Amino acid sequence: MIEPDPPSKPSLKSTKIARRNRVYHNIFEELQQRIRQGDWLPGERMPSISQLAKELKVGAGSIREALRSLQSIGLVKIEHGSGVYVLGTRPSTELSSHFQSVGDGLILALAETRRLLEPGLAALAAERATDEELIEIENVVRQMEEASQHGKDFAELDVLFHRLIAQTARNPILFQTMESVSDLFLGSRRAILLDPDALLRALRYHALIADALKERNAPQARLLMQGHMNSMWEETLASEALKAVTQSDQNP
Repeated sequence: MIEPDPPSKPSLKSTKIARRNRVYHNIFEELQQRIRQGDWLPGERMPSISQLAKELKVGAGSIREALRSLQSIGLVKIEHGSGVYVLGTRPSTELSSHFQSVGDGLILALAETRRLLEPGLAALAAERATDEELIEIENVVRQMEEASQHGKDFAELDVLFHRLIAQTARNPILFQTMESVSDLFLGSRRAILLDPDALLRALRYHALIADALKERNAPQARLLMQGHMNSMWEETLASEALKAVTQSDQNP
């Protein structure tokens, strides 16, 4: 098994950019969670950007970025000169909200969906991502490698890696489609990454994909993501087959 290359030491500039982007993602998650738990109801106007910035102790620019992302997934509507209004408590196309569990073939359906969509998203990201966004993707890969070295779960970082690629592809419909199944994605990755071999393959693919994105090599990014998705598909098939056998043994 090929081991992932050791992470290179980040430059001061990349560290600052990564820190700023982490702040933005934390704000995005915080506001999304507060909307979902009903702090602001559908139709209600949210506090102003300056109020949110003061409350969360961050810059107004980070708040604006987070609100734009919330708008892209259908949670809020930004009306210039009027304010930001809540549209719903969950993304408008959140498919996972229609399912009670990840059983009944949903894991395989999710793997099939990602196998079709993500190679194209990777190619678009190679062409459209900003340099700062590519640094953030590299930083997430580095965090996954560090988590793995310390035996920690990096399933959430795995989801974030793919989410950033979908976001930087600059196609709001495709991004919203991927965002809508993020809950199912996280559950499936946690199960598969219990396999040490699957974990190492994921780390290696992520590092290679990040390199292709950095080089703006869209065909290579597409090819590597296709390989990653094919590997993930096979791992999912094996995991589901093992689960079926185990359930059969338990219920003869």
